[in-house]
Amino acid sequence: MSQVAPDLADVMINFHNVTKRYGRVTAVDHVSFQVYRGDICGFLGPNGAGKTTSLRMLLGLVGPTSGRIAIQGIDIQKDTSAALDGVGAIIEESHFYPYLTGEQNLRQVLRLRGLGATSADIRRRMDEVGLADASNRRVKGYSLGMRQRLALALAMLQDPAILILDEPMNGLDPAAMREFRLHLMKLAESGVTILLSSHILSEVEQVASRLIFINHGRVVGIEDRRQARGVQAYVRSADPEKLGQWLERQSTHATELEDGAFAVPLERPEDIAFLIRTLVQADISILEAKPYAENLERQYIDRMTHHEEVLQNAKV
Repeated sequence: MSQVAPDLADVMINFHNVTKRYGRVTAVDHVSFQVYRGDICGFLGPNGAGKTTSLRMLLGLVGPTSGRIAIQGIDIQKDTSAALDGVGAIIEESHFYPYLTGEQNLRQVLRLRGLGATSADIRRRMDEVGLADASNRRVKGYSLGMRQRLALALAMLQDPAILILDEPMNGLDPAAMREFRLHLMKLAESGVTILLSSHILSEVEQVASRLIFINHGRVVGIEDRRQARGVQAYVRSADPEKLGQWLERQSTHATELEDGAFAVPLERPEDIAFLIRTLVQADISILEAKPYAENLERQYIDRMTHHEEVLQNAKV
């Protein structure tokens, strides 16, 4: 998908031809992508695709075999401290001291990092993630979801410009997921850049402004969801065969979907009313007609399936 490149000053994260090998195993293979200021960027792929390795390299936890990673223009390898200034992160499952309270854990981590925060800052962050009533409870009694929220509070303590989140919604119940999602959107609106890796596609779909698909260590697709897309209508008929034949005669370039309905291209959203009238006049029974957009799950499966086919064909 074509897109207008944002100003270079808005490039917050830049992967350029990055490769990471562990012996003979290539975990990340010539990966290049950019994340822009204020993006909520979904970083998507199956287990073992290279997502966590990429995020660990981004945070300076492991070094790339080759290539360059920069945060706000600063090379992570050349000046890790400066590059990570203003970056908050949750990578994999977060670990805390079980016999300390939530607030004490935050204070201890800040102390170990040589950072400071006032009691008011800590209480504010605990409240924002829904842990105000649990701040004085020992973390050994926290659920997985509560520990994830505590990790987010820690990541946000220094008011970061960039948040790196690896499966941050693990263990959250639906209500907590909604609160977390709304919080991410609020942060992005304030200018915080978020790189979000998650298998919960329905949640990513609701917040992401940009998507990066990765499989077998390679980027297999990048999409800007803010780009204007062609308008389509979802049309389902009691007689899908008759509907399909009619659409073919009209040369509409409609696409048959898995459930037997059709995605019909339109010039304008309001043309769906005209389409319905036309179908009724053609004696085609319509069960459902509504605006249509391909969901993220379908996009994800298509990207991964296509890449697997490319790999198989390359082996032949």
